[in-house]
Amino acid sequence: MAQRYLWTLLLCLQTRLEAAGSDTATLPVTGILGASVTFPLGIKEPQQVINIAWNSETSVAFVTPGEPGTAPKVTVTHQNYNDRINVSRQNYNLEISKLRMEDSGIYRADINMQTSETTLTRRYNLQVYRRLGKPTITRSSMTSVNSTCNVTLTCSVEKEEKDVTYSWSPLGEEGSVIRIFQTPDSQELTYTCTAWNPVSNSSDSVPAWQLCADPAAGLHPRHTGLLSGLAVLFLLILIVPSVLLWLLCKRGQGAPCQGGGCEQDLCHTAVR
Repeated sequence: MAQRYLWTLLLCLQTRLEAAGSDTATLPVTGILGASVTFPLGIKEPQQVINIAWNSETSVAFVTPGEPGTAPKVTVTHQNYNDRINVSRQNYNLEISKLRMEDSGIYRADINMQTSETTLTRRYNLQVYRRLGKPTITRSSMTSVNSTCNVTLTCSVEKEEKDVTYSWSPLGEEGSVIRIFQTPDSQELTYTCTAWNPVSNSSDSVPAWQLCADPAAGLHPRHTGLLSGLAVLFLLILIVPSVLLWLLCKRGQGAPCQGGGCEQDLCHTAVR
């Protein structure tokens, strides 16, 4: 009985020591692709630090104090982090610069202090996001009766991104797909889709009067104008050379034939 009690006491003591030395909560950290992110350690007595080991799926860095008044000594322990690691002289916070998408994941800092016999542990969950580009609104279906129509609109971003949410104004609805019952009374409205992720947001809009229009017209009038301009340019490319050739032939009519050929015949041949 005494032996069992002793083992229970030792187990409780070990559990308390582990709990004291480890911050079990994982702190979420958000970063932007290509930018920098900082992992806060919350060390109150940085002068008491012996060393800090940073790890993720691989080892990251090993930090020791520098000479008095100098920056800490940082040994990068994985080549993926070369030239991207910086450690604050004031509080030993770790900074990773030039963030990559593959930097996302769980990070752990094991801290040894002169004032503690146990290793303190801090955990972080880093998620790296791209800044969102402008979303696109497309009309996937439409039924029209007596100047009213039911329209399904879909909002999407160019690349498939994680943790993207969508909201619509002035409807106040959320989600990438909405259904709209469009009437003549609501022609002056403008529907706006906003795409969000934890680091950015971006919007696109479509006027209500376009929703019941001919599908061939598209949702954005600027596209139709661009196509019209291209068509005019194409016609000019075809017409202008023909007109110039016709004028040259008119000027050459009645000119004497030389070298066994006639310029008028040449013009007729070119026109064909």
